[in-house]
Amino acid sequence: MEQNVPGKYTYTQANRVKAHERFQKIYEKGRSYVDKYGVFYVLPSDNGQNQLGTAVGKRLGHAVLRNQVKRRMREVFRREQTRLNRKVSIVWVARQRLARAPYGVYEEVFQRLAKKAGLL
Repeated sequence: MEQNVPGKYTYTQANRVKAHERFQKIYEKGRSYVDKYGVFYVLPSDNGQNQLGTAVGKRLGHAVLRNQVKRRMREVFRREQTRLNRKVSIVWVARQRLARAPYGVYEEVFQRLAKKAGLL
């Protein structure tokens, strides 16, 4: 396997927000940016890499649908993270409308919220 080469589109363990405590810290200390499809909570990164945590509530639908939404969110982040102008931890909370949206909407939402946050 190839090593991480700068500019490559990767999403590794170092790019994930997984710990409950880290999620809580981002929620409490981070700034939030909202639109009708989702919410970004943004905090400067601890480990010097862009990180993403996804939050998809049970209200959005069954497990298969929720996992599909999370996969799409991660894929958009994987492609777009090299464009971010600083290293941040993001928790992306999906709203109901995002669950039934096509993939292109995910990209638009990410870009719109990142611009609101001053990351693009």
